[in-house]
Amino acid sequence: MKRRICVAGAALGLCPLAFLAGSAAAAKTKSSAGGGPKIVCSTKTSIMIPSGESSVSPPAQQGSEYGTASCAKPLGGGIQRDSFSVPASGDTVAKYTLYFRTGTLSGTYDLTPTGESQNFLETDWTGAMKVTGGTGAFKGAKGVGTMACKTMDGIHTTCTDKLRVKGV
Repeated sequence: MKRRICVAGAALGLCPLAFLAGSAAAAKTKSSAGGGPKIVCSTKTSIMIPSGESSVSPPAQQGSEYGTASCAKPLGGGIQRDSFSVPASGDTVAKYTLYFRTGTLSGTYDLTPTGESQNFLETDWTGAMKVTGGTGAFKGAKGVGTMACKTMDGIHTTCTDKLRVKGV
């Protein structure tokens, strides 16, 4: 009788461990199914002077930006180029391409002003970005992420992008 109680007690003692191990495995599967590895990028862009003009007057309602991108592995350092517009909603919407040594990532973003500016040229934005494709080593890449951006002068912008990208 003592032996049966010990075996039953041992089995009951292991049940919570089996449940926890199963939950941990399920949580790991769920988080890794979220779209690939987490990648953080820092970008610094400037609005390009339109063809035939000698300057840019902030705040620009449309245009192109060009600048540097510094991303975690496997992307590394590169260049960002985007074409943006500011529709009546006040958001900044854009199509972008990130150029890296072994390929590109392309997609869209939509940024909403946060209202935390100190003057009419300083602006902070937050929003979402999508990776809709890639070339080279990143061919077929897809993903989503968030952006947090800031400009102090309406021309030069710094952003932190937090991405989950499949296919990199």
